[in-house]
Amino acid sequence: MTRQKIPAAFSLPAILMMLTFATPMVLWLADRLTAPLQYGELAGSISIILCVCMWYRRTKPFSLRPSIPSWKISLLILGVIIPVLLVLNILNQPVSKITGQARSPFDVLNTNVFLPIAEELIFRGVIWSILERIFRKIRRSNAVLAGTSLLFGVGHLGYWAQTHWPLPFDAVIHALSMVAAGVCFGLLRQKSESLAIPTAVHILANAAILLTQ
Repeated sequence: MTRQKIPAAFSLPAILMMLTFATPMVLWLADRLTAPLQYGELAGSISIILCVCMWYRRTKPFSLRPSIPSWKISLLILGVIIPVLLVLNILNQPVSKITGQARSPFDVLNTNVFLPIAEELIFRGVIWSILERIFRKIRRSNAVLAGTSLLFGVGHLGYWAQTHWPLPFDAVIHALSMVAAGVCFGLLRQKSESLAIPTAVHILANAAILLTQ
């Protein structure tokens, strides 16, 4: 008995949807498995990072570090600013906009550092590479930018769905703002030709947002 192959038209959307909601699903599962401990979501983000890094070692479809000197200098500057903001956020004990609860130091560390890394590896890394191969033949680089940005916004609805259903209007606004953020991160990826710059800016953006909560 031969196994039938799943048509690409059906498998590709399924893969993209799984990747889009990978971070909220894995973080939710890790949080449930480690309850009542407070480092579940941090462990989930680290798990995603390790999995994508293993995939990257085999395929290496994109560059992690920028090769242009000006982008390298920018990365060094961001690398100095980020630890300072991380310490300030841990001391500030920001309140989560979604859950309404004060964030633990583990949550702050995850939201500031590891979650942005995981999201960038998935959206500007894996998903970007998949869409790039799809649109390469018709040379539509803007389609890759638009697609990853849209999925980035949709993916953030997964965080809201864990505590709010049906989704409130604030969730939609948040998702739309994340689409705009995804465009910015995607443009940085294009300009720097690396994943390090959008990841560092993503970390910086999360840290700055948490300081206002």
